[in-house]
This record gives sequence, C-alpha cells and structure tokens, in this order.
Amino acid sequence: MILPSTYFQASIPADRAVFRCKNDIITYRQYRQHTGQLTHVLTQTHAQTVAVMTENNYFFAVALMAALHAGLNIILPGNICAATAQKLQEEGAIVVSDLALTGAIPICGHQIAEHSLPAFAPDSAHLWFYTSGSSGKPKRIHRTFANLEEELRLLQDVLPEGEKAEIFCTSFFHHAYGIIYGLLLPLSRGILSDTTSYVSPVDFLARVDKLTPPKTLAWVVTTPSFIRVWAANTDMCKLGPHPLRIQCAGAPLPVEAAALIQRETGATFVEIYGSSETGLVAYRNPLATQEWTPFHGVILTPSAEGSMCIDSPCIPPGEHAYPGDNAQLLPNGNFLLLPRADKVVKIADKRVSLCEIEQYMEVSELVEQAAVLKQEGKKRPILAAVVVPTLAGMDILRQQGGQAYRKALVTHLARHLSSVLTPKKWRFIGNMPTNSRGKTDTVALHRLFDTKNYLPVLTTLDATPERIIAKALYLKDSPWVAGHFPGYPITPGFLILCCLSALTKQHWGAGIQCIQRLKFNVPVFPGDEVYLILRRKEKRLNVLLSRTPDGSVPTCKGVCHLAN
Repeated sequence: MILPSTYFQASIPADRAVFRCKNDIITYRQYRQHTGQLTHVLTQTHAQTVAVMTENNYFFAVALMAALHAGLNIILPGNICAATAQKLQEEGAIVVSDLALTGAIPICGHQIAEHSLPAFAPDSAHLWFYTSGSSGKPKRIHRTFANLEEELRLLQDVLPEGEKAEIFCTSFFHHAYGIIYGLLLPLSRGILSDTTSYVSPVDFLARVDKLTPPKTLAWVVTTPSFIRVWAANTDMCKLGPHPLRIQCAGAPLPVEAAALIQRETGATFVEIYGSSETGLVAYRNPLATQEWTPFHGVILTPSAEGSMCIDSPCIPPGEHAYPGDNAQLLPNGNFLLLPRADKVVKIADKRVSLCEIEQYMEVSELVEQAAVLKQEGKKRPILAAVVVPTLAGMDILRQQGGQAYRKALVTHLARHLSSVLTPKKWRFIGNMPTNSRGKTDTVALHRLFDTKNYLPVLTTLDATPERIIAKALYLKDSPWVAGHFPGYPITPGFLILCCLSALTKQHWGAGIQCIQRLKFNVPVFPGDEVYLILRRKEKRLNVLLSRTPDGSVPTCKGVCHLAN
C-alpha cells in the first residue's frame, strides 16, 4: 500500500493508468503535472484556507492533493452552491471550483510545465467536513489527513489487495465516502478509478461492458438508493464476464434488493458502517448476518443515553464521536444496531419508535420502502407516512386508486399498532428522495406535505444534468379529477405541469418558469401511466409525454423554460 501523503514521492511508472475520465485515461505523470501546476498556483496566493467546491471528480482529485501539498487548511462543504461559496469567501477562504479549473487542467493530450510538490505531514494537514444537513443544520467536523490514511490501513484487514480491478463510485468525491473509496483507496492500491458519478445502474453496467477488460473486478462503491433502483431494473441491467464487488454505506441496505442483485450477477457484498464524523466503524456481509464487526482499533462503549461512543484512530486523538445510533454490544465484540434515539418521538403521551413503524410497514408485501415523520396536527402531533409501493402495491394504485391502497396499509398496521399511532397523512411516491450522499432527505420528505397538491406516483428512471426520464401514474381517485369533466374524466394539464416542475426541482434545482408551447395529441386519463422525457439545453426544456419509455407513442409535446 502507498500512503497518499507519499504518493508523488513514490516510484510509480509514469504511464500507469490512474483515473478514467469518460473515455480518456489519466496517467500518473499527467496527474502529477496537473497537481503540481495547481499547487504552484495555490502557493502563490499566500492563502491559509481553501474550500474545494468541485463536482467534477477528477478536478477534485487534483484540487485536494494540491491543497495538501500547498500546506493549506481544507474545507469540504459538501455542496457547490453559490451562497455557500460566498459565505466561505467572506470568512477568508479561497474557493477552488469547477469553473475555475475548466480549461486550466487539460484532461489529455497536453503537456504542461512540471512543478515541485513539497512533502507534507499528514497529521498536520487539517480538513473540515460538513454533515449532509438532511435533518437540520450541517455540522462542521474536523479531521486530519492522517485520520483518513488510518482508514486505508483498517481496510487492509477486510478488503484484499493485489486484485486486477477498476473502482466505480456513485458518490461524488467531495463527500467523505467518495474521498476514501473513489480517490484515496485506488491511489493507495494502484487501482484505476472511474471519475463518473453514476446515477443510473444501466449506464454503469453499459460502461463496464464497453471499456473494462474482461475478468477485471468491477468494484462499485455505492448507496442503498442506487441498489434499490438497480434491483427494480435488473431486466435492463445485465453484466458481462466481470466479477463484481458491491460496497454499500450511508443507510441500511435493502437486503431483498441486494439478494436479487446477487442472484442476477453473482456479486459479493460488503456493507460499511461509519460517517464523516466517525470514519470507518464496522463492516458486515449483509446477506449473511445482521451483526456488525468493528474494524481493528475501533473501540465502542455505550453512552449514558444508550447510543454509542466511538474511539478510533480515524478521529483526532483525545476526541470521541457519537454517531447517534443505539446499539446492542454482543459478547463476541460485535454489535447490533437499534433504532436511532432521534427517531423516538412522543405521540398521545406514548413514546414510539418511527423506525419500528417503518419496519412494520415494510413487512407488508405492498410496501417497498417507508418513511414515517412526526408532524404538528390541528390539535396534537400526528404521524405522516411516505411510501414507495411494491409492484403489488402499484397494481392496487393502478386498478383501484389511492384510497384503496391507503386502506390496505391501515388494515395491515392495525395488526401491530393502536389506531392513535397509525399515520394520518400519506404520500405515495416511486422513489424515496435522497441527497447527494445517498441518504434519505428528511427535508424533502416533509416538503411532500407542504401543500394539498396530491401528485401522481412519480418514479424517476434516469436523471442526468441533460435528461430526466420518469414514469407517472395518475390515480383514478385523485381530487384533481373532480370537475374534469363529469361523465368523461381527464387528468388536468395543471397536474401534468406540477409533475414536470416537481421533477426539475428535485433533480436540477429549478422549477418551470413559463410554457412556450405545449400540445396534447390525446388526453391523459385517470389511471393512465405515462412516461415523462425531459431534455434540457441551458434554460430551455423539451417535454415529451409518451405511452412508451422510448417516446415512440407520444401523448404530449412541448417546450418550457426553467426558472433560475
């Protein structure tokens, strides 16, 4: 293993393939030249702190190592929003962005000047991460680069070295998970790292079959949300002659989905438990056991509140981390995770675990995934549920409507819960909203209840910066159908526009500002399932509604404009 702090001083062949950027290969020599060039630029600024705000994974790989060799303190804010950049600049940090590096770092085919890369001490290199902030204000976390290198040492006991492999990471490198597995682990082991952040399993597997040499281990570092989409589309996602390792973290892995993928591909699974604050904590084979095995050197002790206290070489000396999960420590040194303390709430003077209710719901053959929230009702707090239906659940929604599906879920829960603990509000969606780290976005869940606009059941099939493909099931008993029209109900165009705007806000952060042209070939009826194909070119949005996923049976065509 080569520690990344000594990477550019190591004897590595100049032509070794280090990164793949789309179809281009970045060699060790090119990576060293690009890093040296940016190190020189950063040194000339005489700054003390740099904020790395790049979404391009290769740019991040250059910027992080350049900042380290320039001796700067590093802030990794976890997003690239303009407001965040402005705030950090006001605090005295210089910002390295995709825009700043575009053109300055030629991907291939260009020779640039060589610059020295001064050595740095990893225990004196300071980094500040931020939690995702999905359930509140982001928390700032301090770690040293030496702590990150300790994670690489811990992984030697679990993940074998010396394999012919290529690593694919569905998370951006600017998150702690992506830094370790998409950047530092491949560098330390001489493994080629693909810098594309794959949203679609179809695109990922097509890429593996097209470019990766046969029998090379395809090592995908991903999240539970990616696994769920993959399992739901195994007919579209086939893999050629490649051994496959799937490493998952960020949230509880859906075991049934993982088992399905294993049957289809023969993949081996490794699930990691940890966070930006704790670093690596434990691992397991999720298809074989519920027990977590701590990494060597990680010490777990129960806190007074019942949650875990973690002491580890992955966090600064003298500090302790509290991940917020309750755990049952076992005699063999392993542990079982219990519901989080912050998901135990009081309803009608009764303490109830939201995780437990979610588990009761997911036992049903009608529920693929569930999230339960506490909300303020008119007189007292109530529970609200967001549900991703199974195929059987979708059949009920398609044939009978939302009320019948809701009634079936309430009947199921009545076997486990008193009526006061049964959710009073419901939303049915095709995909659980997640943030860029693959974790369920609690803020987005609450927003589903902000208005009484009952949207159709929307399922995102593919989303890139240029295109969204989704499926919308317009329920027969939607309250929007009333009055459109007696004796001949149709889905109002307003509701279709709400779907388009919801998708663009979720995936592109911009709603629809105005409609330039929208023409319906045939009406959309309650109970119909329609594919929405959205193509973006700057602020212009080409819209196609179709009965088929390839757009060959169009229902509606048009052009809209996106808001800022």
